[in-house]
Amino acid sequence: MRLAIAKITKPHGIKGEVRVSVLLDSPELFCRVKSAYLEDIKVKISARKGGEGAIVRIENVMNRDDAELLRGKTLYVDRADADRLKENEYFVDDLVGLDLYAGERLIGRISEIYKGGRTADVIEIGGEKGVMIPYLKRLNAVISLEDKRMTVDEAVFEEVAVYAH
Repeated sequence: MRLAIAKITKPHGIKGEVRVSVLLDSPELFCRVKSAYLEDIKVKISARKGGEGAIVRIENVMNRDDAELLRGKTLYVDRADADRLKENEYFVDDLVGLDLYAGERLIGRISEIYKGGRTADVIEIGGEKGVMIPYLKRLNAVISLEDKRMTVDEAVFEEVAVYAH
């Protein structure tokens, strides 16, 4: 199984580098990665921190036109090669697809988690109404991968939830 580590946002300069939005806890962690999968092809990469994300050189991407073709694509690593997690840490890929409950009330299924940069990550929940919430400690999230469920404090959820409709 592969884990998403970065999403390519746009070309950077004229020599084939790309800017990425890092899906890890920090750009520094991403910059340690030396190879990744671009779709189903394993490629060598080198990265440096750049603003909120990173600037990446991907082997065989030689110019801006090549880099432009990668816009919107995702870089992955094999799960076995990923850093070990500490207790109560999860990969984003493990959380996407869980049912989110506010107390005992089912809100919907987690469809995406967006990296917050300097602010909290944002959880997008699909369901009857689309809703987004910042992933805050005070939500007191209880995660059960076995039950495919995340339960958050109902009062805090109501305070921070932003409904799409």
